[in-house]
Amino acid sequence: METPYEYYNGKLGVRVRYLIFDRDKAENSLCVISYKALNQRCNSKNCAETQLRRASLNYEALIEYNSLCRAWKDSLTVVFGSPKQEIKKSWFAQNYEADRKAFEFYCAYRFGDDNRKLDTKLVEEYTYNASVLNTVIKIKENRKNYMRALGATNINIWESLSADVNSFREVAHTLPSSSRGLRMKYNEYLSCGYSALISGKLTNKNASKLNADERQKALIDELLSKHTNLGNELVATLYNTVAEKMDWPTITAQTVASRKKESNLVIYAGRHGSSALSNNILMQNKRTRPTGSMLFWSIDGWDAELLYQKSTMSKSGSSVTTYHNRLTMVVVLDPFNNYPVGYAIGTHENPELIKSAIRNAYKHVQELFGDFYRPYQLQTDNYSIKSLKPAYEVASQIFTPARVKNSKAKPIEPYFRRINDDYCKLFDNWSGYNVNSGSSNQPNSEYLNKIRHSFPDEHGCRMQLVSIIEAERAKKQDDFKSAFNNVETQFKSVIELPMFLKFLGESTQFTNRMQHDGLRVTINGAPKWYDCFDINFRKKIDQDWAIFYNPDDLTQVLAVNAKSRSGKLVEVVGTYEFLLTEKYMQPMAIADRSEGDTKQLQLVSGFNKSVEEYITDTRVANAEKMESLFSLPQLDDTLAKHLLVDSRGQHKDIKSSNRLSQKQKFIEVQPEPEADYTNEILEYNKSKVNLNDYI
Repeated sequence: METPYEYYNGKLGVRVRYLIFDRDKAENSLCVISYKALNQRCNSKNCAETQLRRASLNYEALIEYNSLCRAWKDSLTVVFGSPKQEIKKSWFAQNYEADRKAFEFYCAYRFGDDNRKLDTKLVEEYTYNASVLNTVIKIKENRKNYMRALGATNINIWESLSADVNSFREVAHTLPSSSRGLRMKYNEYLSCGYSALISGKLTNKNASKLNADERQKALIDELLSKHTNLGNELVATLYNTVAEKMDWPTITAQTVASRKKESNLVIYAGRHGSSALSNNILMQNKRTRPTGSMLFWSIDGWDAELLYQKSTMSKSGSSVTTYHNRLTMVVVLDPFNNYPVGYAIGTHENPELIKSAIRNAYKHVQELFGDFYRPYQLQTDNYSIKSLKPAYEVASQIFTPARVKNSKAKPIEPYFRRINDDYCKLFDNWSGYNVNSGSSNQPNSEYLNKIRHSFPDEHGCRMQLVSIIEAERAKKQDDFKSAFNNVETQFKSVIELPMFLKFLGESTQFTNRMQHDGLRVTINGAPKWYDCFDINFRKKIDQDWAIFYNPDDLTQVLAVNAKSRSGKLVEVVGTYEFLLTEKYMQPMAIADRSEGDTKQLQLVSGFNKSVEEYITDTRVANAEKMESLFSLPQLDDTLAKHLLVDSRGQHKDIKSSNRLSQKQKFIEVQPEPEADYTNEILEYNKSKVNLNDYI
């Protein structure tokens, strides 16, 4: 901030524009009086304010500081600082001038065995130091004017100059802060010129101490490689402890700093980790996009930069609304043309949300190509890899997880940045991203706070994300479909429905048992009935079944035998699996039946008939085996022989070959004759009590 003070003819003055509130006043004016009023007061004989200098082409009008009232003086001191201190700063700044020759000298300077140039920051620093010292020389040579500007007659010139140099921060100089140090640097600068300001630490004198024994360098490198990131001073101290016993020259922290730069490649992994080494130092592979669709999928989660408002109840029972909430979207991306094959939206990333995104991808693939085609290769990060790996391996022909902490391997990261630029910025509730990158990537936070009440709720925010995905699909779908037709057959495969349900479906977390009307399963609070036309399923009528289902298609579910406790799923055993179909609901009234109803009745009737035949054939076979068994003389008087009778109640020792030849069924399902209930109804009516007898 510019100072309002200025000495004129040995008197301290104040620039008029810092007092007035006219149009052309200074930006930080006190605004205590108008220019016209101040001019009238200065021309009045009875006014205290005294004009030191009139305004001219190159000079501003001045009012004598001592003629101002106490209130104005105090205001000037509060806003602009003490007059004496500000005048000193102003005087030094007025005499400062950048030294172009110093800049050229330091740019051309070379040092060291490898002829290194000075760093740009050092060039700037040394140029500023030289320019400030030039100002010190100029002021010291014009000492009388300097003392007059300070309003003093007797001062310690070096104490005063040191104070001026320390307070002058219009440039980033690094001159000594003490008066003694400034004087020594001043004298060195006078005798040696620009080179006096170059630090001797830049030369390789310190580094040369390490050239005698390679073990010296090795010791420093290993100390610098410690995962605790030891500082230069501590490394030097530890090194010198060994050096004294080995008769090595001791070193300074500057030597360590120099060695740290030289051996950066060797010590980098120890100080920053192998992942940082791989990402920042080692050579990276550049990859091309897949040549066709469905050859490669990448999955990752994204905390969408779209805010929504959410109301909750506090402990006191009052409603609290927050506006900083964000949703998470897991996207399944095909990098062929960055096509979002699948997605799922939730409040946070978890394994179930990832599975939901994969299911959505398969649902979309089925819509496009007619079946559950798998991608040839799938790549993900290592989030929940232990629980999700089976699902990933089923969902693709080849599963290749990215290396841990290697975000560069995932093509989906740049895709999310583009989504932000192309779509999210169009919404008023966009929160911005990459905060450290600068204001160009951030919205106006003040305005965002003003419109927070217009933010959508969670459902509205979900619809925004859905619209983004649908817009992306609409633009790229034709290319995605046509490219799949050109993919070779060896890269195409279909995932079987049982595998899909078991590894990518959801579970009810309960078990079910077979009942007379099938398997009753509750999904999302609604009961559904499932059954199977596989006779082996009925052989396991006493088994507990875990149910896996696709939330997007409940027509079929997978039953897997499991262990349970009080009906809750404990462990999936997996030795038996059956694909169940939702039971066909028959109308009660014959009049409501359709052609499809009759067909389903025939299917059930035919299946039941086959089951009965299976039971009958099995029992006949058992009877034949038992007859040969009990014909043995050693089993004549056994209890089992007398208990096992034929279908007519006869014992097994009675010849039944005729009956067996006729293959009489052991299970006979006889139709019940139509009963005449007339007499029963009459008897019932007679037995009823007539209430009129008791009224």
